[in-house]
Amino acid sequence: MRQYSKSIVICALVLLAGSLSAYANSTDSFSNVSLNGTSGTVSGSFTFNSSTQTFSNLTLSFKDGIFGGDYASDGGGKAKCRHGVCEFSWKEKLAGGVWVSDTILFNLKTGRYEDLGGIYKGRDGGDFKYLSVAEGGTTLSYLMLSGFMMLAGILISGKRRRATRTA
Repeated sequence: MRQYSKSIVICALVLLAGSLSAYANSTDSFSNVSLNGTSGTVSGSFTFNSSTQTFSNLTLSFKDGIFGGDYASDGGGKAKCRHGVCEFSWKEKLAGGVWVSDTILFNLKTGRYEDLGGIYKGRDGGDFKYLSVAEGGTTLSYLMLSGFMMLAGILISGKRRRATRTA
């Protein structure tokens, strides 16, 4: 067993190092989400850094309808985080008196996010709500599962080698 303890420790450290770097940044986007209250769609994207808890590169672009061609962006900033959920809100005034607002809620445990926002000019306006769908779990849980499977393979193959030597 002593022979395998070094392998186990090395595998655990490599797995931990790989998990942390894979989870540090998340670039997420959505597209063609319908606006409620008016015709048209919205697409957006952002980058979230979980180690510094900051949002950056926030963009929203509107297609079709009366707001077709409008585009808003924000450089981002430090998120307000509580109970494993980080929030960032921003607002921008575009040409012609159009206001765009956006709030992003990012769940650190699951890697899922919710984006809520709207676009308004006088009485005309619409809002949107987008909830990301998990694609098989978070990166960290996927890497942990893969690491455990590799470790199990190493241990099983070691037992088989010992059994053939004794025979």
